[in-house]
Amino acid sequence: MIFLWGLAAYVHSHDDWRLQILEEQGISSKTPALEKFLQSIAIPVQDLDLTIKQLGSENFDEREKAQKKLKLLGVKILPLLGKFKNNDDPEVTERLNVIIRQLENGNRWVKNALVRRAATSLIHERKKPGEINPDGTLFVEFFSNPNATLENGYHKLVFSGDNGMDGFIANGVAQMKGNRAGGGDQRLLLLSKNLTGKAVFPDNFRIETKIGGKDGGVGAYHVGVSIGNVRALFHPGYNNGGFRYERVDNNKYIIDNTGMGFTPKCGEMLTMSIDVKRMNNGDATMQVKITSGKNVFRDTQKIKSEDIGKIASIGLGRSGRTGGNALFDDFIVDLGKP
Repeated sequence: MIFLWGLAAYVHSHDDWRLQILEEQGISSKTPALEKFLQSIAIPVQDLDLTIKQLGSENFDEREKAQKKLKLLGVKILPLLGKFKNNDDPEVTERLNVIIRQLENGNRWVKNALVRRAATSLIHERKKPGEINPDGTLFVEFFSNPNATLENGYHKLVFSGDNGMDGFIANGVAQMKGNRAGGGDQRLLLLSKNLTGKAVFPDNFRIETKIGGKDGGVGAYHVGVSIGNVRALFHPGYNNGGFRYERVDNNKYIIDNTGMGFTPKCGEMLTMSIDVKRMNNGDATMQVKITSGKNVFRDTQKIKSEDIGKIASIGLGRSGRTGGNALFDDFIVDLGKP
């Protein structure tokens, strides 16, 4: 399911992820219900101490409710949570650490935060139709609708596959097939012209996705995210992951393989985030985080303008003839505030 806001765009309700995620949470999508919901999770600063204390309540349901309430506030709550980290109550400390870790470590748009964003977006859209949302533009794809082939793309995403390579959507996960007769790339691409109506993406944006690969042919294939003509990738199941940057057009290495400090397990969905900042001279800085449980790999590189080219597309991709299927879920592109 997809939706984008902050743009003059429309999709049918059955393709609107905001309605889906609200339904999953048992929240009515009617405007009065959304306003009531947002009021219920609004925590005045003076009440924050009480909510933090409730994380250590003797009542389990009260602890869970307080934790969910804090998550729903999203990244804006992070600066306020820091001062509560060294708490005498180990239950409070552990729950705070979970919230902070989910919002900071390459997983900023956890579904609880998306619930809040969905509600505010729908209200703004209804009350101020046609106006740019002050919270900014967000693209979300959950891969919720099964599809036997990716040949014709998927919702807003365009598929590109060499040598007849294909993929499919099943159980909420996009898969790109391995063990094909010929090598090459498979990519699901989000095109700037389709999303923003402009030839290239803005100079600053953030990408988040869940990414992994199935067993088989370890080291012979890789998965990753492409930004313009540059791909950031790793090898599922390969010792230390073998993270690197390479060009999309000719597969030339830009940055050689680097150890990640852990081996990404086959079949595991890792969280990958990339913060992209384009500079005045055309070069781009990329800050990458790949998270597997408590293991976190971080890398920051400056990519030359002649390598990255125009950033007209952002893609999820797999490359290599042999090896397992690539796995992708929860693809989010945050273009920031207008």
